[in-house]
Amino acid sequence: MERSHLSHLSHHHTGIPSAVFLMLLLSLLALESQASQLRVSLSALDSGMVVEHVQSGLQSELTRQGYVVGTNLTWMDESQAQLSDVNMTISMSQQRPFITLVSQQGVSTDIYLDKSSMDENHHHDELIDHYDVNFIKKLLPGINTLGVIIDNNSTDTFNVEQILAQQKQNGVQVIYYYIDGSAELRASARVLAPQVDAIYLPHHITDMPDLNYVVTVAERNSVALIGEDHSSINKGIFAVYNIDYVQIGKDTADLLVRLAEGKKDLHTDNYLVHPVLSINLDAATRMGIELSGEVIDKAKYIIE
Repeated sequence: MERSHLSHLSHHHTGIPSAVFLMLLLSLLALESQASQLRVSLSALDSGMVVEHVQSGLQSELTRQGYVVGTNLTWMDESQAQLSDVNMTISMSQQRPFITLVSQQGVSTDIYLDKSSMDENHHHDELIDHYDVNFIKKLLPGINTLGVIIDNNSTDTFNVEQILAQQKQNGVQVIYYYIDGSAELRASARVLAPQVDAIYLPHHITDMPDLNYVVTVAERNSVALIGEDHSSINKGIFAVYNIDYVQIGKDTADLLVRLAEGKKDLHTDNYLVHPVLSINLDAATRMGIELSGEVIDKAKYIIE
């Protein structure tokens, strides 16, 4: 559209030399298309991979929308909240919304992990389990033993513990292998592979640089790799059933910009977060996994 607009303008009627005219016009168009200034106060009440993935998605979407740090995007800490356009808070506490956005005009919106975490008055209630407790059995009907690799130094284990407790109730034996860093991933995979039907990898494991060694061992031993982080699907993991925290960050960025622009028609019911299924069919083939059509149909993201 901009190119069409340019073609209908004639510099011969302005008295301005063509080169100067074009430079002036292009600069005006650039200013017009450039995103406005955005100042955000970000407070993370918890730390860990979940928070990092939300922030990653947030930054990615703001960049896509034209907001560049140092140009028209400024991150502020809590002490500068009164100077920001929008204040954002991330919390993993069950007593708070997962993400809260508040504009300087007092307009706010919350993102909850599930509708079940709100009472009838839309107040945050205790977060109850909203995962499909049978999801691993549905992915791998014949599974009997599940291996889990845990980093001793990680604090991101609350979701993992909940999921594993459910699998034990379903009759799946769980074998843990604890490591102290990425360099121990290959050894952990080699120990677990002969003993298990699948290996479950939390966020903090799939973010490690030596993950490729686990993928190689799994493929050679026909062991399914199930991850907690949706981005790991691109790293050779077979399946992920969890909340997509990077996508939450992207959705939050869109809400944040709309709040900064003064939009008030924000409906929090549209931003309830639910677990989704991602599947890497190529990885499934390499690991010798046959999936039912029902499982594939339920997947939101599929890599072939």
